[in-house]
Amino acid sequence: MKYATVKLFFLLMVFSTMAKAQDWPNLARYRDANEKIKQDKTKTAAIFMGDSITDGWINSSSDFFSQNNYLDRGISGQTSPQMLVRFRADVLDLKPKAVVILCGINDIAGNTGPSTLKMIEDNIMSMAQLAKASNIKVVIC
Repeated sequence: MKYATVKLFFLLMVFSTMAKAQDWPNLARYRDANEKIKQDKTKTAAIFMGDSITDGWINSSSDFFSQNNYLDRGISGQTSPQMLVRFRADVLDLKPKAVVILCGINDIAGNTGPSTLKMIEDNIMSMAQLAKASNIKVVIC
């Protein structure tokens, strides 16, 4: 009986930790910062959306970003479908004047499985179309 109780306790511990949502692709990385920005009345000039290349820009040029009211929304290792998933929260909902999109490197590397150039192009075009529909200027790198 004691063994069964210990076993049951162990199984409950294992399954309870598995039930928690895990954000392994880091899709919600900017959630708290985005909420603060939405409450601020200052208009964001541009959002830089991308992968590790974009993610590193804020570290090397933080003054450039702050002085121009730019936001860095790069996440290391992300692929274009992951960026498309978070595009609404990290770009559209913040209503910037412009978005700079840099992605595709990790798709080619196969970070989330095989991708074709057409798939990458479609994801980038979807982000651009969503931005244009929201009156956001688009720059694709």
